[in-house]
Amino acid sequence: MITRFDGSFSKLPGNPSPSPKVHFLAFAPKLPFSTLKSPIISLKLSSMDPRLEQAAESGSIDDLYALIDENPYILENIEAVPFVTTPLHEAAASGNIPFAKEMLNLKPSFARKLNTSGCSPLHLAAYMDENEFVLRMLWFDGSLARVKGRNGITPFLLMVSRGNTDLVAECLLTSPECIQDETVDCQNALHLAVIHDRFEVLQVLTGWIQRMSQINAYSIEDRVLNGLDFNLNTPLHLVASKNDHQMAKLLLECRLVQRNQVNGDGLTFFDIFKTQGQSDAGGDLRSQGPRVVREDLDLEQVATKTGCKVAASLPRPKTKFEILKSPFTFWTLFSTFMRRLRTDTSDEARGVFLIVCTLIITATYQTALQPPGGVHQSDDANTGSVVMKQTFFILLWISNTTGFACALLYTFFLIPLGSMFASWFRWIGTSLCISYALAVAVISPHPLVFLSATFAFFLLIALYILLEAFLQQWRKHESVAPEIRLSWFWKD
Repeated sequence: MITRFDGSFSKLPGNPSPSPKVHFLAFAPKLPFSTLKSPIISLKLSSMDPRLEQAAESGSIDDLYALIDENPYILENIEAVPFVTTPLHEAAASGNIPFAKEMLNLKPSFARKLNTSGCSPLHLAAYMDENEFVLRMLWFDGSLARVKGRNGITPFLLMVSRGNTDLVAECLLTSPECIQDETVDCQNALHLAVIHDRFEVLQVLTGWIQRMSQINAYSIEDRVLNGLDFNLNTPLHLVASKNDHQMAKLLLECRLVQRNQVNGDGLTFFDIFKTQGQSDAGGDLRSQGPRVVREDLDLEQVATKTGCKVAASLPRPKTKFEILKSPFTFWTLFSTFMRRLRTDTSDEARGVFLIVCTLIITATYQTALQPPGGVHQSDDANTGSVVMKQTFFILLWISNTTGFACALLYTFFLIPLGSMFASWFRWIGTSLCISYALAVAVISPHPLVFLSATFAFFLLIALYILLEAFLQQWRKHESVAPEIRLSWFWKD
């Protein structure tokens, strides 16, 4: 049987109502920059036994097993073909859930099989609006939403383009990784939602992205919100080109959206928004109604408040070759040293070092709170200060503060770069240093002197480590090694 249909996305706003006798066994989404030459596809069934085709269409499990009894290799022969229409494709197009579940029990691999038009069974069910069938398939295996079909389109991306918010939400819950999928044109779900004017779907997607708690959720959120297609357009650029105020405000509210990203034409969101607004008005704002003008002004105010700028006002970013050929500075050497230190430390060693540093921080901080020998308990001027002699206290203060500061700094070095906890630890470490300095000052014979000295000591230790790292890296670039060494710890 041969059937023809227009598989372009121009029909997506409406709900298709095909005859139950017609088999939509291919879909060819006509996306922007698509490689398809013609949206009219000739749909041919595979050389599947017509009786098996009829059984799948009618959902007769008894007929299926009668055919298996007649030819036990009937399903194996279909599976051996790389691209073929399977009984599961037929069941998906017809929405026969019991037959599909039986087929999945017999041949789970059919769920990922593509027909000659690049469609999996889930693609067909999504295109035919067989929502219950799609849900059952997702409950069976959530990763089926990520099966790449023609043009790299997954069932999830197809549901986004069709605007089915319920199925989009179900896909995100059963397969959270599907938010990272892209077409062959490097368009992710946000690009497609903008292209096909799916505002509610865009709300679902941005809501999910900002609520993610999976591994690397922060980097995934940044990568999806600021994904670049082949023209280096982010979803925000596409929104500006469509002059959609609702979508623009929604994306601008996302905190990780790069508002001043430059696209392939060297334009930012603000550039495109202003140009598009003027072209829609024919160069005359008075030709637009007062409501449209007010909306444009409101969006411009929102864009300005969120830091949107035109490309001309942005500093020219350095290219990769300019960065690589730039001369070495102190901070370049130090950052290289720190990256190598983190890279050379294995996860097992990092865990051991963190435990050791934690014990050192705890012991040194406890010493500051409860010094050896205790404190004076009398009511005179020495109440609360240490009992030990001042010379011993100075030695204890130097050694204890050195251990505390070094352990705290090394703990910071061991924390992975880019993690959210790294920024938190700066504040935690700073607060702990202030508490330590105050604790030492309270028990010292001269509080103000030791308070100032403790803060100065922290700075000296940090500067010493920075200088040592700089000299160690600098020696590697010198033809003759210097005779003077600052460090007692590192060996050449």
